[in-house]
Amino acid sequence: MSQSTLKVNELHEDADFDENSTETEIFDEKALVDDEPTESELADDELLAQGVTQRVLDATQLYLGEIGYSPLLTAEEEVYFARR
Repeated sequence: MSQSTLKVNELHEDADFDENSTETEIFDEKALVDDEPTESELADDELLAQGVTQRVLDATQLYLGEIGYSPLLTAEEEVYFARR
């Protein structure tokens, strides 16, 4: 997880929510931004994103490959199962 994500999580955990409160707070986005991410953090995030994408594509490709072997219903079968 990147540092900015951790900061947001910390701020969220520290926040007090009162449903009955009529006060509004102004969100300070600059408080979340400390430094630009380092090259190693960017490289780690990129590798994680590629790995997740690759796994999703593999699972999707496997699923589509498997359903390709299933025969489709004929018109008569569709009517039969629709009336059941």
